[in-house]
Amino acid sequence: MKIMKSFFKQKETLVGIAAAIAFQLIFVTVWLTAYDGVYDRTNQFSVAVVSNDELGKEIIKELKDRNLFRLKVFEALNQALEALDKRNVNMVIHLPDRIIEKLTVNENITIDYYINQATPTLTKQMMEKAANKINDALNYQFRETINNQMAKSIPQLVTEKVPDEKTKAMVEDIATQVVDMVQKNMKMNPIAANIVKTNEKEGFAITMVPLLIVLASYISAMLISQYLQIANGRLVNEYGRFSLFVGRQMINIVLALGITLLSIFLMNLFHIELNHNFFVLWGFQSILFFSFLALSQVFVMLFGIPGMIFNIALTAIQIASSGAMVPRELLPSFYYELGHLLPATYGVNSYFSLIYGGGDLGSDLKHLSIIISVLLAMAIVIQIIFSMRDKFKSSEM
Repeated sequence: MKIMKSFFKQKETLVGIAAAIAFQLIFVTVWLTAYDGVYDRTNQFSVAVVSNDELGKEIIKELKDRNLFRLKVFEALNQALEALDKRNVNMVIHLPDRIIEKLTVNENITIDYYINQATPTLTKQMMEKAANKINDALNYQFRETINNQMAKSIPQLVTEKVPDEKTKAMVEDIATQVVDMVQKNMKMNPIAANIVKTNEKEGFAITMVPLLIVLASYISAMLISQYLQIANGRLVNEYGRFSLFVGRQMINIVLALGITLLSIFLMNLFHIELNHNFFVLWGFQSILFFSFLALSQVFVMLFGIPGMIFNIALTAIQIASSGAMVPRELLPSFYYELGHLLPATYGVNSYFSLIYGGGDLGSDLKHLSIIISVLLAMAIVIQIIFSMRDKFKSSEM
């Protein structure tokens, strides 16, 4: 009992217990609020449609009226595919030319549905289901049009050949029954769906790499920042705050470059093939890891060891808002907008680009650089504030 009391008198014991409780509360609260109502926001997906056909324009109008997705109309297929490659749209629907002419001569029609595989698994699955549903709806609409034409024209054509009024009524009734029977048994599907998967890679494990690397990197950075802060506290009386800050950033740079090599080695060990060379991957992962170090150090600098609770919260928030598990388009607006401010979002985006291809790696690096600059500026301001506080305390003494 005495030993237990001694443990509870230590600040680290209480902080550890508080962190464990916070971990439970934060993860459950963040993930349940972030992922609540995901399937109710599927109309936030963007779909590009390419068509220069008159009937195609009517199909586009019908899709807009249904409000299934955010539709973007492109005149050229290559422009739409470029938007898909950069993940500005989630799917491209290419409607062929001369649809009516082909239907008139009983020629089958193929509609191409392009789906980018360099996206979260849920996006790919939902887009493929959507493509099949849209195609079924188009075939249904076509059958309804044919049925209506048959219901009007066939009985009329039959009765025109019968001069007797009594016989005409009987023949018309029989013709209507025949049309009904034909309509019930007709399964005409002249429109075929051709699903084209761009940037495709085989294997399920590879789809988990963006989540795995980002999560492992941030937790590693969080632990490094925590223990560097402990070391910083022990050295603060021996060295100046700004000297310690500069030394700390130098250690962060060395660790970012070094630990990244371990990440690359592990990816090679498990045969994760990438579309870029070693130096691109090393440079990007180093910048991403340093951004995580810059983010996690701010809270422990500001609050000390209890700042790890904020880092736990950021772990949950970043995973939820980054699009690693659930597409960002399906998130509540709060988490969607918050994701723009956090490095994990650009880490996930970039790893989809590095693994599958496409995307805009340069844009992600630019955003990470801005985030790092802002975080380092905040850390410097914290050092200035604490330095002024130290001077104020020493003058009082």
